[in-house]
Amino acid sequence: MLWTNDMDRALLATESANEGAPASKLASILTEKLGWPFSEDQIRNRLRRIKAQIESGEKARVVSQDEQNFSLAEVPKDRYVGPRVAFFDIETTGLKAHVGRMLWGSIADSWGNVKNFSLKDYPGKTLIDDSVLVDAYARELEKYDGEWVSWNGKLFDCPFMNARLLKGGKPILRGDRVHVDLMYYSKGSSARIGTSRLAGVQEFFNTGNSKTPLDFDTWNLAMAGDLTALDKVGEHCEADVLVLRDVYEHLKPLIRNKHR
Repeated sequence: MLWTNDMDRALLATESANEGAPASKLASILTEKLGWPFSEDQIRNRLRRIKAQIESGEKARVVSQDEQNFSLAEVPKDRYVGPRVAFFDIETTGLKAHVGRMLWGSIADSWGNVKNFSLKDYPGKTLIDDSVLVDAYARELEKYDGEWVSWNGKLFDCPFMNARLLKGGKPILRGDRVHVDLMYYSKGSSARIGTSRLAGVQEFFNTGNSKTPLDFDTWNLAMAGDLTALDKVGEHCEADVLVLRDVYEHLKPLIRNKHR
């Protein structure tokens, strides 16, 4: 992103008015003020650079407003234009597609907004027909063109969905999306945290969001069609994608290459 004089002025003014505030808060304030999605890292790095220039006496002259021969392009405030990241997870009745089906799927975006897809909202022709649900979820996931982020999604979520899509006569998931499976960055040569369970990694980093417990009775009731139990499964799934987003913030320095 190209920083402009207007952005620098707004950043310095925001920092001055919110002395001692963390970069995450400054990013939030600046995003709301200018209508551009600033990240915590962008704010921190830009402040560091500006202050380094000041300390070294090499700060570039800030052009006054009436001397500028250009204006900051208007940024749409109702939508984000750029690559979209999807943090996704599904809940199923089993680990194998020939005896299991999908019950729920959640997708969180970079800002923590969550979209949910459930069997009650996308019913099939029978109680065990998840073809409408899986297809709707897959097509929504494909709208995210930046990258897909999952936990064991390469070995479970995506292959399971593909099998159920084939079962329902629907197109399988697109194969041209970058897919980051965070599970592989919690163990081995990347970072020997000591567990490959998302709950364990969440506890290790003490993230803001937490996975929710779910007992076997609730699972069985949801599989039998109990809508109250299904909603509890959905709450569990939604919590998972928000935890996944939190964990991504900690593990992303380990990601060197991204693969499809």
